[in-house]
Amino acid sequence: MSGSVASGATTAFNPLDLRHTDDPYPRLAALRRERPVSTPLPGWHVVVRDADVRAVLADPAVWSSRRNNTSVPETPEADRELALSQLDPPAHTRLRRLLSPAFARTFVAELEPVVRERAEALADRLEQGTDLVAGFAAPLPRAVLAAFCGVDDADAADYDRWAGAFTDLLGHRAHPEWPAFERWARRTAVGPALNGVLADLDRTEAVTFLHFLIVAGVPNLRHALGNLVLRLLREEHWRADGLPEAIEESLRLDPPALWQMRTATRDTTVAGAPVRAGERVVAVVASANRDPARWGEDADVFRPDRPGLRAHLAFGKGPHACLGASLTRLQLRVATEVLIGRYPGLRLAPDFRFRRAGDFMSRGPAALPVHLE
Repeated sequence: MSGSVASGATTAFNPLDLRHTDDPYPRLAALRRERPVSTPLPGWHVVVRDADVRAVLADPAVWSSRRNNTSVPETPEADRELALSQLDPPAHTRLRRLLSPAFARTFVAELEPVVRERAEALADRLEQGTDLVAGFAAPLPRAVLAAFCGVDDADAADYDRWAGAFTDLLGHRAHPEWPAFERWARRTAVGPALNGVLADLDRTEAVTFLHFLIVAGVPNLRHALGNLVLRLLREEHWRADGLPEAIEESLRLDPPALWQMRTATRDTTVAGAPVRAGERVVAVVASANRDPARWGEDADVFRPDRPGLRAHLAFGKGPHACLGASLTRLQLRVATEVLIGRYPGLRLAPDFRFRRAGDFMSRGPAALPVHLE
């Protein structure tokens, strides 16, 4: 999925420029070698090396997540309307502790039959020449999340629409679908959904989290699954044996979320570069995951037997490491098992060309036209 670098390979990586994020890897490789910290915008610093990215993500006291990517005004009640990813300790610690039982591996594992059923139903409906993103990778996470949240048949169609409509953490309360979603979410918050954890949350917190699940879970799983299928087909690794390792290597090479943002809480430095309080730092996990200093000189090569694969940063690191990592891994494994079992000769259409889907932070194939065999 990489191409050549234009002249000026050390140009700063601008995370808000789609020309930089459509095919980011050559530019990021050049920056790792020559400019480990760049400043594409005033007050924005971009770090690209594994050690620096890990240091930023692991230290919320210096690198704050609070209010990043939000339009919620700063008020005493604001924490209840901020997503889990937008909070710092102690508010983040409290909320994550309350929510964790819903994401325990034993609880998530019980969803496997449901994930398999949903995946098989979608696989049955695929047709020759179909777009695997539209027909499988996009609807599957919506269906699985609905099951995870205990959506009943009466609300299933509405929930599927909401899961397609809510794509980010900005402006959702002005969306025409928001009032209906909020009414459903308030009903759900007092029921047994998510292992009953929502009962321990304030109602506004519960609604915020149910919305956050859609924003964080649906697009990222769609991109991760599309990236995985594309990687396995291109690497001629379309087989079930060694699949868990292949999934981790795909997540390392092609993480659905390219970067995470933090804000300096005080004057400090990152990789020797000065950063003032209030300035932004963009930690590019997609670059850290390909850093030869961590992964060896073949860091750009798909190698599922690579030692220590689970140390990749596709799920982040530190207190904000992805709460839903187990659910994501389950969906990726089961979905791919179903596709491989049903279509062992699946192949990309001969005229396939990668087109990127996603916002500034995320990346996956816009479409995967395939032949079913």
